[in-house]
Amino acid sequence: MGIGERRSGDLTVWAGDDGSVSVDVGARFVAVGDEDLERLLDNLAADGGTLTLVGGAGRADDGDHAPYRESDPAMNAAGWVQALAEQRGIRVVREA
Repeated sequence: MGIGERRSGDLTVWAGDDGSVSVDVGARFVAVGDEDLERLLDNLAADGGTLTLVGGAGRADDGDHAPYRESDPAMNAAGWVQALAEQRGIRVVREA
């Protein structure tokens, strides 16, 4: 069984600083591609599970400058994962 076929009630996804997306497989996080992530999210939606999204919180904004959200790969990855999950009706919990 490949990682894209994993089934369970909940899933933890990490948005890396480099824009990579990894899933928690128990002992570690494993990077996944677009198709595997979408399959995992389809299974999660079918199971009625919750997605915990870690990382991609962005840089601290002290108010002096505009936030650099558009150029932050981790924020882009986290936003993409959240959008995919919400399209499928999956509840997303964000962790720093």
